[in-house]
Amino acid sequence: VVHTCDQIGGVGCVTAHPGFEPVALNPYVLQTVYGTYDQLYGEMEETVINSAYRHLAYRNVVRWCWGNLGQHVRVIMPSCAVTRIRKEFPEEGPYRGFLPPLHFSIFIF
Repeated sequence: VVHTCDQIGGVGCVTAHPGFEPVALNPYVLQTVYGTYDQLYGEMEETVINSAYRHLAYRNVVRWCWGNLGQHVRVIMPSCAVTRIRKEFPEEGPYRGFLPPLHFSIFIF
């Protein structure tokens, strides 16, 4: 289990690891990952390609670093990875930020 960037191959930032590019930034790998996602969860709601690639890249990095976490288990990704993925697959228009799934409700009283 990896908790910080420096635990991945002894590099200071996960984005400097030679595995980061193929795992998170390669569109062909992300297209393949989408095939698995589609098979397991159904079609993705994102209709904008960069938004879909960001979503898949985040999921792929988490699985690469922490393994399969299971439903409703979340980790905080290193900010360097998030920044690099956003740079590669920018938002078209204002960035929306993280949106929880529709079935995940937060109640504030």
